[in-house]
Amino acid sequence: MRVEEEEKLVTSLREGVRQVKRHDPEPIKEAVRGYRQAEGENDRTFYKVKLLTAIEERLTKEPEKLVPYIADIIADFMINYIEIDEVDVDKSIAIRCRCKTTDGLLDLDKLIASGELDELFSLAMSCIINERVTASVSVSREAFKNCLKSLNADAG
Repeated sequence: MRVEEEEKLVTSLREGVRQVKRHDPEPIKEAVRGYRQAEGENDRTFYKVKLLTAIEERLTKEPEKLVPYIADIIADFMINYIEIDEVDVDKSIAIRCRCKTTDGLLDLDKLIASGELDELFSLAMSCIINERVTASVSVSREAFKNCLKSLNADAG
């Protein structure tokens, strides 16, 4: 994948996050709460669709073909109480995010370990270049340990 294509994905994700943050947060918060409190898979699916719809409605400036992928990435972070602060590209795509709780950090680790983010980024990049691409999402163990230590120190 060329740098231009990575930059296109980064720009769409960055702008998508900004667009979502600019609008009334209540419908999104309500869908996230509903998802987190849902007891069954059917209820979780209902609230995930509600969340995706609320996010997609805000992504008015992004390429139409990328909207479902960008919405899914943002939704997965939100469901796990992870806030995306910045998205950038250099030698790879870097997402700086904020986990406000230990559970959020552990959820991020699970999200990465499950391969779900690999799949979402692979689909988004494949959409951009019209051929199959495999993405690998990771967090350095050092960064993870530092964040965990910081969260535990804040908790007292």
